[in-house]
Amino acid sequence: MCHPDGKAWKHFDETFLDFAVEPRNVRLGLCVDGFTPYGQLGKPYSCWPVIVTPYNLPPELCMTTQYMFLTLIILGPKNPKEKIDVYLQSLINELTLLWNEGVLTYDISKKQNFIMKIALILTINNFPAYGMLFGWSTSGRLACSYCMNNSKFWLDNGRNFSWFDCHHQFLPKDHAYRRNKNSFLNN
Repeated sequence: MCHPDGKAWKHFDETFLDFAVEPRNVRLGLCVDGFTPYGQLGKPYSCWPVIVTPYNLPPELCMTTQYMFLTLIILGPKNPKEKIDVYLQSLINELTLLWNEGVLTYDISKKQNFIMKIALILTINNFPAYGMLFGWSTSGRLACSYCMNNSKFWLDNGRNFSWFDCHHQFLPKDHAYRRNKNSFLNN
């Protein structure tokens, strides 16, 4: 998705016309990532910040610090795994309310009230957080939600699938390197 003229953005506007006609409605991105503050060798502990950022801004401002809103920090000795939905429940409830009903907001430039709605249009997260947020298994044959059944490489010695050496499949069909598997294997 290329902001703001991306295909996904346009598709969203075409699908939800009542949301798109009001330019003051807010489109949000949700960012989740986990880290261990004490490093790999220190005390076992994890920290999972949940950040919301508005995407109605110009592209160069969307991911700047002043427009990233820390909504939740999930702390604990281990990552939240299947309990992440419990931690996110209040955020989910608020986003659902803001999508369905909206909230009365004052527009200072037009000096009038309007019902502002909010849509969560994308998420940005690492692979473990992706698995937790969406309930997708991040291991095994279908670990990559994009590749799905096109997982090309079975590692005989490791006895599992690899997606590392199959980047050529994302090239255009008429590209010179599309069928050249040797250029994408072993360095």
